[in-house]
Amino acid sequence: AGLSCARMATRLLVRPLRATAKRFTARAASTTVSSSSGDGDEKHLKRYPLIARGAGVQCVMKARSFDVKTDIPKAMGGLDEAPQPVELLLSALVGCEQATAAYVARHMVPRFKLNRVNFAITGVRDDRGSTSLPMNESPKYQARLLKITGEAVVHVRGATETQARVDELARLVMSRCPVADTLNAAGTKMEVKWRIADEFNGD
Repeated sequence: AGLSCARMATRLLVRPLRATAKRFTARAASTTVSSSSGDGDEKHLKRYPLIARGAGVQCVMKARSFDVKTDIPKAMGGLDEAPQPVELLLSALVGCEQATAAYVARHMVPRFKLNRVNFAITGVRDDRGSTSLPMNESPKYQARLLKITGEAVVHVRGATETQARVDELARLVMSRCPVADTLNAAGTKMEVKWRIADEFNGD
């Protein structure tokens, strides 16, 4: 019965979101957002409108023309048909860091000869922060990600880049990546080591 209800919830999520997305995007574009960046210049504020429909433990989101879905494993009551929300958060982190690294590399002096970055990361949290009972009492543990560990292996073009330059690239990326900055502000420890690829050892 539980699985049947879950599948029924899944069917509810496939209804088109296109018309709603257009209305929402237009409304978001015309909304004034107050700035806390210091200069108060509205033209510098970037908006990310998104709409979603959730049923049961699943959710379908539309960001511009792209559909994104989340679910949880069967052991937790889901159907395991899509990544978990925290997995998408980690995906957003590495995607944002890659895009930021490409931008930073172009503007480093001299220009950093970036080819690609291979990420392997793990997010760690205390499950009691979200599941502890009774529900009317504040949890004794934090629900947020406590830390993110792993490595970012930086592949370069040519043989002139050094680990020191990779360290500088990483420092600039971590200070400019919106997702990394958000996680840092939340208190998540970022323990991801950036290193230059060793092509001779299979990197």
